[in-house]
Amino acid sequence: MADTPTRKKSPERAPQKRGFVGFLKHRHDPLTSLLLTIPIFLLYHLGILLIQLRNGVDLVSGLTFELLEHSLLGYVGLTLGYAAAIAGAAWWLRRKGKIRPTEWLPVLGESVVLALLMSFTVGWATHQLFDWQAGPPAMNPLEKLVMAAGAGFHEELVFRVGLFAGGTWALHRGLKMKEWKAALIAGLVSSVIFSGIHYVGSFGDPFRLDSFFFRALAGVYLAAVYRFRGFAVAVYTHTIYDLIVFFLR
Repeated sequence: MADTPTRKKSPERAPQKRGFVGFLKHRHDPLTSLLLTIPIFLLYHLGILLIQLRNGVDLVSGLTFELLEHSLLGYVGLTLGYAAAIAGAAWWLRRKGKIRPTEWLPVLGESVVLALLMSFTVGWATHQLFDWQAGPPAMNPLEKLVMAAGAGFHEELVFRVGLFAGGTWALHRGLKMKEWKAALIAGLVSSVIFSGIHYVGSFGDPFRLDSFFFRALAGVYLAAVYRFRGFAVAVYTHTIYDLIVFFLR
């Protein structure tokens, strides 16, 4: 009997290396972004144990303390457990080639550039109209570091992921609006709400048109960063920008 021909296994395709242009065209997937923002998440959620301040849109830490009956050990354990679960999922997906945790350093470098660009463009535009720029509130260095991390993580999660991305999806899918138009409307609306929330509550700032315009313009900038570069870059850009404001102005 003649041997039956066997089908040769095709060699596995080696992962293609991306140059600088390829990196800029690549938008980080949501799980990779979540993995890359774990340091910011931990910095804020563990850092607030050492200070008396909280981010205004942090909807998690207070509720967590209530559910755990104000157990400090339970809160720390749950926070570290969440980070470990994301890291474990990332390790599993990395073996399947679906996630790239090594993108952290490029994301950090890109975010530094975008934060500096934001400082010059958004600040310059506000200065041209109002002769004003945001100054740092009275906080010690640890409070500045923790609150910058809290603003970067939670405000991007609520306003860019929730309101901007969610609003874009609802307008595009629900109202059959063109995606670019849905993104434009959702970006403007989420940025106005992002600015307005800074004047609400007992820790809110006194309303001023110049600061409201500045924050709304910053929201538009960060919405564009989120749309084209992903959640991780938006979080780090926001955090680094706040650190620039807190420490250098």
